Amino acid sequence: MLINEQSLALHEAVEQMGYSSVEDFALIQARQQLLQEINICMSNIEKLERKYGVDYADFCKGFQKLTQSIFEKEDDSAEWNAELKQLGILQKRLARLA
Repeated sequence: MLINEQSLALHEAVEQMGYSSVEDFALIQARQQLLQEINICMSNIEKLERKYGVDYADFCKGFQKLTQSIFEKEDDSAEWNAELKQLGILQKRLARLA
C-alpha cells in the first residue's frame, strides 16, 4: 500500500512541477546530469591543454621533449586519457537520450 501511495505522490509532484510524466522528468534530469558531467570532463581537459599548450595527440607526440618531470607527465597523461575516454562515454549516453 505504501508503494502505491508513494507512486501516486511522485506522479502528482512531477505533474505539479510541469512535467508530463515521471519518465519525462527522469529523462530531463538524466540529460542535465550528463551535461554537468560532460562539462566537468571538458574543464579538466581544457586545464591540461592550457598547461601544455597542446591537445592530447600533440602532447603524446612531444612527450619526450616536455620539460616537466616524467612522473608529472605520466600522471597528466593518464588523467588526460581517462578524461577523454569518460567524455566519449558520456557523450554517447547523452546521444542515446536525445
